[in-house]
Amino acid sequence: MNASRANPVRGGAIAVASLLVLAGCDAFSAHTDRVARVADHELTVGRVVGMFVGAQPLPHTREVVDGLARNWIDLTVFARRMAEGDSLLDSASVLEAMWFEVRQVLNEEWADRLKAERLDVGPAVVDSAFRAGELRMFAHVLRRVTPADSAGTNERQYATIERIHQRLTSGGTWAEANEQNEDQQAKALDGNLGVVRRGQTVPRFENAAFAMAPGELSSIVETEFGFHIIYRPRLEEVRDLFAAFVREDRAVDFDASYGQQLLEEMHVEVHASAPAQIRAVAEAPLRALESSGVLATHRDGRFTEGQFVRWLRYLPAATRTQLGNAPDDQILYFTRQVVLQELLASQADSAGVLLSDTAYTAIREQYARAVAGLWDVVGIAPDSLAAAGSTLAEREQIARERVDVYFERFAAGTVDLQSIPPLLADRLRAETDWDLLPAGIARVLERLDRFRELGERLLVSPMRSNQP
Repeated sequence: MNASRANPVRGGAIAVASLLVLAGCDAFSAHTDRVARVADHELTVGRVVGMFVGAQPLPHTREVVDGLARNWIDLTVFARRMAEGDSLLDSASVLEAMWFEVRQVLNEEWADRLKAERLDVGPAVVDSAFRAGELRMFAHVLRRVTPADSAGTNERQYATIERIHQRLTSGGTWAEANEQNEDQQAKALDGNLGVVRRGQTVPRFENAAFAMAPGELSSIVETEFGFHIIYRPRLEEVRDLFAAFVREDRAVDFDASYGQQLLEEMHVEVHASAPAQIRAVAEAPLRALESSGVLATHRDGRFTEGQFVRWLRYLPAATRTQLGNAPDDQILYFTRQVVLQELLASQADSAGVLLSDTAYTAIREQYARAVAGLWDVVGIAPDSLAAAGSTLAEREQIARERVDVYFERFAAGTVDLQSIPPLLADRLRAETDWDLLPAGIARVLERLDRFRELGERLLVSPMRSNQP
């Protein structure tokens, strides 16, 4: 609101004084109601309210206040460890923090083992697939024409493709023809379009291509993309490439069939109440961390809300939001897929699947970059803190202050709020004296409601004061 449009005392000083009272500004109040605490360091109601009424637009909901307070706890605990000189880059911390990525790699390694043992893609299978014709391989040369092109351009492109076609039919090589290919992606692969099924290309191209025998060259084919010359290679010309596509195609089918088979063998049953439970979990995942509410059962046990949250916390926020709004059948399907990942992880562990050195190095580098990003944005790199304070107490104080400044910058909208990897945060909290006070969160929400009501009154009062 522009104070110059209203009484400068009633519309300005009263408003500022009211905001200070509602925000509980420590400069004018000794009130120290707490929202959270790490050791003897406190996050007060006034400071949290100040974040919400500052420049950073935040929804005034319990979940957002709760999440902000937990993030403050996590970063404060993390900063204390940095002050102690622990970079948390040891292998145990890496594996714990990167649990989701580790599980993905191990599950994929287990799936690859299964496919190597059970998936037959030998020469006979490749020959059979080629003869069946469901999967076909084509190459083409394209001269592009668009609806916006002139008649002259159209004629020139047709003349060019006609010369290419004449050269091919009179002894020219495909490599020479491909030099004039305007499909740059195909050109890089000697004109090859890969394996194609019916329905994957535009009708005119499909009708011409699927009428061709191996080794046959098409006449000039016109589509909405321009003029094509299509070649269907013989198997001996593309055996290795075709075999790779067949292997990939069969692998996709194998993954789906093996997953379905495993779910059936393990008698997985997702409860009818799961969609309602998961919507509640998606709205407040932090509250469900320790929940033993059952979502599904299987031969070896049960799958709980707490287990589901462990996976959910690693999904993008947009995906979690979509999940909360999804229809029941999609939520049930998603839940079954998460249970399947749990079962595959159990199988991988039982089979002794281990993380390779190469995979661990890649995961550690990803984790180290994330940690270094936190060091930089918050200013709590161990070396930086060591240079700033000679004693542990001094370094811890400096680390706390830098975390607080970081949250002030977040409130002002100058930095984004970053999070500690969820499972690492869980471990750090377990090793620290901390507290999150629901009563303090309730007081924050009460003050924000009062602030909103006051703001609405201030918007109305100046307009009334200007009335005759």
